[in-house]
Amino acid sequence: MPRSGTTFFTHLINSSKEFSTFKYKDLPFYTIPIFWNYFSNIFYGNKRKIQRPHGDNLFINKFSPDAFEELIWKNNLLDYSKNGYWQFIDDNNSSNISKVLELYIKKLIYINKKNKYLSKNNNNIFRIKYILSKFPNSKIVLILRNPIDTSISLAKVHLKFLKLHNLNNKFSEEIKLLGHEEFGYNRKLFELDNINKFSKLKENNSQIKIYINKCLELNYFIIKNYLEEIKNGKIIVVDFDKLEKFDDIKKFLKIIKIENTELVDEYFKKNFNKKKYSYNMHKNNYENLLENYRILQEYSVI
Repeated sequence: MPRSGTTFFTHLINSSKEFSTFKYKDLPFYTIPIFWNYFSNIFYGNKRKIQRPHGDNLFINKFSPDAFEELIWKNNLLDYSKNGYWQFIDDNNSSNISKVLELYIKKLIYINKKNKYLSKNNNNIFRIKYILSKFPNSKIVLILRNPIDTSISLAKVHLKFLKLHNLNNKFSEEIKLLGHEEFGYNRKLFELDNINKFSKLKENNSQIKIYINKCLELNYFIIKNYLEEIKNGKIIVVDFDKLEKFDDIKKFLKIIKIENTELVDEYFKKNFNKKKYSYNMHKNNYENLLENYRILQEYSVI
């Protein structure tokens, strides 16, 4: 789920300098990355790091990774617009998008001279079985966070993006073109088929409650579809709520075979910042919302 620490962990892993990945410098001509690589440095120049519009104190530059892989899925997956980015793709899917994706990965590896590929894409949660069937040596990292904290953060970003849209409506079009539909003027939230499997909150136009219900949907979806992959270690669960210091992720770094842990430690110490939100809710109601989250927590490697 967005706002669960996925961007921080992507930047953290990428700080090891052991991975090839999609970066801001690959835009706008991501379809011809090798050719564009000869000109992107001239195009972007020596721009300094700037803070993301999300207001999360994460700074980015042209070398920062992000979820630009979604552009490949968006432009090659059949009925992407009709069925939504959340269409469930399992190992029986006949799509040949894996060949397209593999070609892009090879190009990025050629450019970056790193043999491991890092993907930051929250929407891949709906494609894990397909990805593992086509790339069996992959490790899927599932970042877990308290659904209420996640939802408060999502609501804050959604309202912030609406304000940015009012100032500049091109902002929303750019976000949409990049495949980001989690918040803002063009928001399109996933609709899963397990909507009646749990007790939902009455939303009453509350953005926080809307997002809480989506977190509940997604956690149920994960347990329903991926518990076997979690148990056999193909999906690595990392509980962001338990993260306090660098030592907490040493086991995780060993699992994903990162060697340059000194660089990761340096990034962690400079950039780790975790917000906790306060909210008023009856304890029983609170625990009911966290039922599936608690199940997933048991598998966390930290």
